[in-house]
Amino acid sequence: MEIGIWGDSITFGSCDSEALGWAGRLRKTLPTDDYNQLYNFGICGETSEDLLKRFDIEAQAIKPDKIVFAIGINDSKFPSESDINKIPPAEFEQNLNELLQQAKNYTGQITLIGLTRVDDEWRSVRGSRFLNEEIEKYDSIIKKVASERNHRFISVFDVVNPATDLADGLHPNATGYQKMFEKIKSEVGF
Repeated sequence: MEIGIWGDSITFGSCDSEALGWAGRLRKTLPTDDYNQLYNFGICGETSEDLLKRFDIEAQAIKPDKIVFAIGINDSKFPSESDINKIPPAEFEQNLNELLQQAKNYTGQITLIGLTRVDDEWRSVRGSRFLNEEIEKYDSIIKKVASERNHRFISVFDVVNPATDLADGLHPNATGYQKMFEKIKSEVGF
């Protein structure tokens, strides 16, 4: 079974002192044989627009039996000195639908992971602002699109406690990733 997970720095596992993130922890639970391969295509700073540029090429390389998308928090951010989201909500929804259209060329087993909360007291990463109220809007879009297309949606918005489970105000720490892993593992279906 080939499993591809596509997303951003939280998918990649940034700031995890155990260097696994939730996807790495998930990979460790799979049997270690040639029939189970999990590929983590998480890239720091990635938006849905960026992912559209690379998804099909990477999917062709592994021909996944199962696909997981965990994207959107960077779409929701406000770049420095701007009051406009990096990727506006309507464009994000369009990008997500296009990703799912491409993904169904490989498999019908597609899961969408929701977004995590940030620490509202600490909103800046490399000059960009992340706001929970905006993140929640994008999380709702993911849930809506998953429902419309009959794909699994796993909500993680309330899983990570911003006061104790974040390494830098945005990315989970090892405890936060463990909590995400436990929730995702219990619902992902593999």
